[in-house]
Amino acid sequence: MAEILEPDVNFIRQIRGLGGASLNACYQCATCATVCPLSTDDRPFPRREMIQAQWGLKDKLIKDPNIWLCHYCNDCSIYCPRGARPGDVMASLRAYTIYEYARPKFLAKWLLDKKYLPLLLAIPVIWFLFLIGITSGFHIPEAGEVVHLTKFASSLYVVDLTFVSLSILIVASFFLSIRDFWKDIKTVDLTPELIAARGGWLNIIVPPIKEILLHTRFFKCGEKNIRSYYHLLILWGFVGLFIVTSLFFFRTWIWPRIEEPLGLIHPIKWLANGAGVALLLGSLILVYDRITDKETPTGYFDWSLVILVLALAVTGFLTEIFRMLKVPTWACLFYFIHLVTVFYLFAYLPFSKLAHMVYRTVAMVYERYESGI
Repeated sequence: MAEILEPDVNFIRQIRGLGGASLNACYQCATCATVCPLSTDDRPFPRREMIQAQWGLKDKLIKDPNIWLCHYCNDCSIYCPRGARPGDVMASLRAYTIYEYARPKFLAKWLLDKKYLPLLLAIPVIWFLFLIGITSGFHIPEAGEVVHLTKFASSLYVVDLTFVSLSILIVASFFLSIRDFWKDIKTVDLTPELIAARGGWLNIIVPPIKEILLHTRFFKCGEKNIRSYYHLLILWGFVGLFIVTSLFFFRTWIWPRIEEPLGLIHPIKWLANGAGVALLLGSLILVYDRITDKETPTGYFDWSLVILVLALAVTGFLTEIFRMLKVPTWACLFYFIHLVTVFYLFAYLPFSKLAHMVYRTVAMVYERYESGI
């Protein structure tokens, strides 16, 4: 059956601008698909994706779940005889796909362009200045007093109101994006018989999530295996901090006796500090790897996220340190910066590189749904 292909020249330019500048060097030798430890006979990425990108076949590529099965270990780029760097092209395709499915799309556009960074940061800065101003009047405890940060930034109005509202917006944004993404990548009809043959939805969904949490596939990567370690540290750092944040949020309902600030021997404090150390260590190794890797191009889309994750960890610890030292001015200052950083990472989650956690999970669920593997 004949198929009409519609190359998109502008799409090619955008992929090159997002990090796939070496795209045209590929001459389809298939070395990339051969050396990739994650590529299979029925999913021989990234060879097919390279030729489709050269042809500007945007409609095919954004609907291709295989680009999310790549973990960017860059084995393919290291062994490519032409220096086409297929791993970088795959990363740029993922960035473009996030932009393509983002709702609302203008926020994704802002996240891709550094000229909008001041505006993106100004939003949380103005918001928190407004809320703290009307709730506490920027009250800072006297020097030497125990620093109760909730008296500076109301836990209910500044933190809970902000992030509950953001959670609703983020869920809605991801729902619309992933709904369209799933609709586009799905080539096998959803039937009760097929689901039963796969062992039910739990057997389809749980194994991919377990794979992601343990980085099972990532550890199969060869030449740049260090990436699997710092990604795992960052992932579990976020998981731990999410658990801690959830416990504090629900403290009124399920843990009414919790008192702030917590002592260093409190179990929640241990969990928070452990997760913070994992996040800090993982982000520092990530920064070191990016700086020392002279061959892999790292653009604004990557660096902005890396710096913000590092800032999240650093400001969290500085807030805690100055609170323990009873230096309220610095404790409150770093807490304010910490809130802004959390807002930035959280509010723009569906539009930033962090969105790959959701898209990759969906692609792996679909892989198991389609093939049963």
